[in-house]
Amino acid sequence: MARTISRLLNNIALGLDRILNKALKTYGLLIVPWLADIARACFKIGYYPRLGRSITTVVLRKEGKADYLILGSYRPIALENTLSKILEKVIADYIADTVEEYALLLQS
Repeated sequence: MARTISRLLNNIALGLDRILNKALKTYGLLIVPWLADIARACFKIGYYPRLGRSITTVVLRKEGKADYLILGSYRPIALENTLSKILEKVIADYIADTVEEYALLLQS
């Protein structure tokens, strides 16, 4: 989890929890044990916190487009809870490591 936090980008839009990635990187080593305990408990009981399931999508105009009546002139940005992003990344890394370790993907 500490590795995941250390890889966060600093200058990105805030999620719904309003936690700055920079703050997590600064204080990450202090909170990682608690975050890990929470993650283990969630996995054990098969529960994903409701706060983590909330995403706000904001639609932004792409700069320099001639016609903003065209759908392709916009791009959606999903603002997700910062702690949820970390938990999802930890899960994805665990799955990827397990797939590699046990050679679960077919070779072509």
